[in-house]
This record gives sequence, structure tokens and C-alpha cells, in this order.
Amino acid sequence: MLEIKGKYATAICYAKVIEDEAIEQIKRMCDYELTEGSEIRIMPDVHAGKGCTIGTTMTIAGKACPNVVGVDIGCGMYTVKLKNKELDFEKIDEACHFIPSGMNVWEGRMERFDLSDLKCYRALRDTRRLEKSLGTLGGGNHFIEVDQANDGTYYLVIHSGSRNLGKQVAEIYQQIAIDLHSGKEQYYIDRDRIIEEYKAAGKRKEIEGELKKLKKEYEDNALLIPADICWLYGKFLDDYLHDVKICQAFAKRSRERMAEIILDRTGMEAVESFHTIHNYIDTDEMILRKGAIAAHEGEKVLIPINMRDGSVIAVGRGCKDWNYSAPHGAGRIMSRSKAKDSLSMDEYKETMKGIYTTSVNESTLDEAPMAYKSLEDIIDVIRDSVDIIEVMKPVFNFKASDDLPWKKK
Repeated sequence: MLEIKGKYATAICYAKVIEDEAIEQIKRMCDYELTEGSEIRIMPDVHAGKGCTIGTTMTIAGKACPNVVGVDIGCGMYTVKLKNKELDFEKIDEACHFIPSGMNVWEGRMERFDLSDLKCYRALRDTRRLEKSLGTLGGGNHFIEVDQANDGTYYLVIHSGSRNLGKQVAEIYQQIAIDLHSGKEQYYIDRDRIIEEYKAAGKRKEIEGELKKLKKEYEDNALLIPADICWLYGKFLDDYLHDVKICQAFAKRSRERMAEIILDRTGMEAVESFHTIHNYIDTDEMILRKGAIAAHEGEKVLIPINMRDGSVIAVGRGCKDWNYSAPHGAGRIMSRSKAKDSLSMDEYKETMKGIYTTSVNESTLDEAPMAYKSLEDIIDVIRDSVDIIEVMKPVFNFKASDDLPWKKK
């Protein structure tokens, strides 16, 4: 256990080994009022990330930085236990290719998901495209996998998030946080008043011009702290938490929709299912988890390792000292760029032998098993927060690729 002390908070880190860059990121966060009064617990799979460390958990004490949660709000795993004892992997692969991945979305929306209740709805771009992204996989480290337990039971696992919706919401609220720390709080109060008054007076066409004039009054205000660490508070935090909850519901439903499509197209049957979310704010207990999962006592969770080693099903131990959290995965040991530069396709293909996949190619090389920690690396460090009940091996893998061509069949 390592204590990382800052001006306003002390973070407890459970990693046996931690890179200097991650320590610096954690200390920097603890040096700002953002963390004052917050219980910060860093998971064993911690590594430096964009904005903050992956593997961060912290209680919310009246302040939150959207940049810490990140852009893929609600990202997580959906695990479906299958009734089937024999599977047609070719059919499963066809179903996975049927689902848009990478930057692609459906040609028309799969179902209605009302986004208009978002407090930031007016600031969203291309809401029709956002609606059409429900039930799509995305790119990066998102995947669809089938794992097999020791008793032969198969599990469908889908890893995906809120797509471009979460990205836009995160960026909108981080900009608001930046504005708040640039002395522009009054701007938002006046903006809302102008919109309300002009709408009531039937002067909708004049709103844009008035808002431009208002914005100009605040142009020269200086930012007092680094932009990436700016936080929300008061009504602005309440609005953000409201919208985070909607993004998390969107991500959850999106994973479920993909599972429904795969089951329908393959004839497979589900027995039971559960979600394990690792990039979100639990708005009930007010705990932020960035690259970490909830692990309350008795809570079933899935922790993925890598494309070769599969996943772990475990049950939470409810450790208060860990913010009722657990690591969300094995964690990377290579950056994406380093993996692309140093790993070979031959080694990648060799390590994936015996697993049905059509996704082993140059575009997914940065997601190769060798870029991640192994099962042995993670087993010991998760035992304090969860009890392992099953180590499952992958038998099928579909890895999203940003440049994968997609055409509806």
C-alpha cells in the first residue's frame, strides 16, 4: 500500500508496482480543491491515462471533474450466460459483423431512446446520429467475446460504452467547468435568464444575437487553474450528474441491444445476465470509478484479462477501505503506439491459436494479448476486493476496429 499525499487529499494506492507518471497524475489531482474531503483509492491495475489515472476511485464531495470520468461514460461489460452446449462460431462472427463497429452507426435507429431530457441537450451535435449509435460496438478496446467456464458453460461478453454521446456530454461539461474557473459563472446565470425571458416574450429569433453579446463580455477572463483539472459544483454538478445517469442508461441499453441481436441471429438462448460498469459515477452512493468496478458484498462482477486469457467471474467482498471497488481488468503494459511498433503479427497470430476470430490483423495489433498484463499478474491483486468463482477461457473473439468496413446485410 502506498500513500500519495497532496495539498488537499491523500490517495491510498493498492498497486504493488506503479509508474512514475501515474504517481504524478494522482499527486497533481490531490493538490487541488477538487479532491478536498474525498476518499481516494487507487486500484492495483492503475496506469497513467489521459486526464487522470486509470484505476481511480473517489467519493464525490460536492465537486466533480468531467475529465476524470472521461469521455466513454458508462462503459462496461455485459455478461450473458448461455443455455447452449454447442455453438456455431461462424454464425456468431456473422452476427458480430452485422453490428456496426468502429466509427459506424446504424442506417436508422434500432429503437427510441429519448435524449431530450439531458440538461445539455441543446448543445449536442447531430442527435439523430447519436440515437443511431445505440446498439453499436465502437472501436478501441471494445469487443464481443464468448468465454467457456470449466464446466463447459458458455458466456457471451460485450464490452462497449455510450459511444459519441458520452464524449459530447463529457466535453460540454468540461468546458462549463473551465468557464466556472474563468470567472464566468454569472454568464451561465444570465444566459439562462435571457433564453427564458426572450422565449416568453416571443423573441426566439433574437436570442442568438443577445447570447453573442453576452459571451463577448466574458472573453478576456483568465483561467485560474489547469483546464483538465477544472471541476463542477452546485447546480452545474447536479446537471452533470443528471446527464451522466442518462449516458450510463444509454450505454447499458446499447450493450443489451447488441446481445439481443446476436442471440436472435444465432439462435442462442440466454439463461441470466449482469452488467459490470467501469467508467462512471454511482449517483446513489456518490462514488466515481474510472477504470474500476463496484464490488459490493455479494455483487457478481466480470473482470476481463486479455484476448488470450479470457475473463474472471467474481463476487464482491464489499471492502469499505477500497471504496467498495475492484480492478476493472488486467491493465495495459504497453501503450497503443508501443504495441503497434514493437509487436509482430506472427506472434499475435500464434498466441491466438485455438480461439475462433477474424479480428487478428494489423488494425487490432495494439489490442494483442501481449500488450496487456497476464492472468497470473492480476489474480493475486484482486483477491482483497473480490472472491474469484470462475476463470473462463475465450473460444471466440471479435475485436472492434476503427477502420473496419461495415455494410448492413
